[in-house]
Amino acid sequence: MKQEQPFFSIIIPTLNRSAQLATCLQSLACLDYPPDRFEVIVVDDGSKTHPETLVASFCNRIDIVLTSQSHGGPAMARNTGAQKAKGEFLAFADDDCIPTATWLQALSARFTGTRNVMIGGKTLNALPINLYSTATQLLIDYLYQCYNPYPDDAHFLTTNNLAMPADLFRSVYGFDTTFPLAAGEDREFCERWLQHGYRIT
Repeated sequence: MKQEQPFFSIIIPTLNRSAQLATCLQSLACLDYPPDRFEVIVVDDGSKTHPETLVASFCNRIDIVLTSQSHGGPAMARNTGAQKAKGEFLAFADDDCIPTATWLQALSARFTGTRNVMIGGKTLNALPINLYSTATQLLIDYLYQCYNPYPDDAHFLTTNNLAMPADLFRSVYGFDTTFPLAAGEDREFCERWLQHGYRIT
């Protein structure tokens, strides 16, 4: 009998980026993964234009829900999404990311037999002519080389391509919401994860 694939809750924080969010959701609607084995939770962090109509346009294609909060930053938004998640595993991405079709398949395969682990994947800059995007990619590449010389014994992952068991996420109390911007909360979370005796790969 074929084993049922694990259920993922994909959490997407967003703030004032409806065009990028639309592209992200389009990619999630094209995932090569059973549609009844994942949900998408969009957390609006106080956008000026509420993305309700945009999210509703995907309701007939994927299991998607929109929740909102007063502007509290991406760490708080991710925690808000995790509180509502039904999945065995949480998968985090940013609203300007375009996950490949095999994203959840790859994560599912890696979690098989390796449950107590946080998994991060490769990210590529899709805007090479944008100096800000290019600088960000160079910085992340440098940090990954510095912190993760041995991929199966990693120490730092960014939150734009990240997955872990939901119960372990909650056991370490999620992201530190005292970080109001997207800077530092990922590194602090990884350090706390390792201190609890869990692995990063």
